[in-house]
Order: sequence, then structure tokens, then C-alpha cells
Amino acid sequence: MYCIKCGVELSDSEEKCPLCGTVVFHPYIKRPDGEKPYPVDRKPQETASRSGLLFILTMLFLLPLATSLLCDWKINGRILWSGYVGGALTVFYVIVVLPMWFRRPIPVVFVAADFIAAGLYLLYINFATGGHWFLSFAFPVTGGLMIIAVGAVALMYYLRRGYLYIIAGTLMATGGFMVLVEYLLNYTFGLHDSLIWSIYPLACCLILGLTLIIIACCPPLRESVKRKFFI
Repeated sequence: MYCIKCGVELSDSEEKCPLCGTVVFHPYIKRPDGEKPYPVDRKPQETASRSGLLFILTMLFLLPLATSLLCDWKINGRILWSGYVGGALTVFYVIVVLPMWFRRPIPVVFVAADFIAAGLYLLYINFATGGHWFLSFAFPVTGGLMIIAVGAVALMYYLRRGYLYIIAGTLMATGGFMVLVEYLLNYTFGLHDSLIWSIYPLACCLILGLTLIIIACCPPLRESVKRKFFI
């Protein structure tokens, strides 16, 4: 049996053509019983267990961590280089694997957790190397980045509109943050007495941010940009 419209071959039990949707028989004409094209009691495909996958990823995280700690302790009799390995693995686990444990992870929470984990890792490096740069450099830099990132993610996640304004504000804040980074570098490590390179990213970020604000404020220009870039 074939479809009267597109000519595709049909099963006797089909009511409509699967290709074009044309009714095969008149609704008042009894259709002969034929073999179903698909089994009625077909079992759904089994999907991989989420908890099993997370268990495997956790074991893959713990294996190099335990191996590095044991090797370091066996060779040196104390924890020397394995602390850096463990810290890096922990930061990677927090960023990549930890959100997968939750069905609906909240981006704002996990972005903040990522920066906190990175900050704690830098704090460990500071103590392990006997440095004095964490409070004067690493802490404000990590905290500033966290504020900018969490603010941008929170606005995009909860507002779900005004993306151009959010991106513009993020760019301008990033430009100002670069000035702060250079100032902290000079203050902590005594590199220069004045600002040198941070003026350039600040100017670029301000120009890009103001451009996005102008585009957002002008509906015809905004629609033209959307059509141009397919957004």
C-alpha cells in the first residue's frame, strides 16, 4: 500500500502517512488488521546512571590525589609538592564536577564557589611558599573578579533581558578592574611608580561598553545589529 499523495510505501495498520501526514483511509471505512510497524511493548532505551557517572568522576579525582600524596610522603617524608597537585585537582573538581551533583544548579552560587576555591588555593600557595602577597594582591584580585562575574551572571540569570546593558557594564567594570590589578602589582611587588599598561584595556573596555549602551538605547540600530549577527 502506498500514499496517494507522496507515494511512500505504508503499512496496513498506519492511519496517516508518516512523511506527509495524509490520511490513508476514509474514517468510515474499516481498515484491515495488519502487522504494526513498531512493536507495542518496545522497551525504552536505558540511559547511563547519573550517580554512577559522578562516582566514576569522583574516583578519577581521588586516584591522582591519593597517588601524589603517597608518593610525596614516601619520597620526602612530608607534604611538599603534592599539596599543589591536590589543590589544583580540588579547584578543577569544584568547577567541573561539583555542579553536576545537582539537578538544577544555580549558576550564581557555583560561580562564587569557583572563585572561593581558587582563592583558598592561592592562600595555600602563599603559606606554602612563605609569601606575603595574598592579602595585598591575590585576595583583592580574586574578590574583585568574583564580584564582577557573580554580578553579571546574577543579572543575566534573574533578569533575562537587557543583555546589552549587562555586557556593557561588565566590560566597563573589567576595564576599571585592570587598573586595580596594575596598582596592586605595583604596590605589592614594587614594579612601577605609576600606571602604564592598564590604561589601554580601560580605554578599550569603556569604548566597547559605551558602544553597546548606544546600541541598546537605539531600537533601529539594535534591530539592525540583530539581523546582521543573527542574534
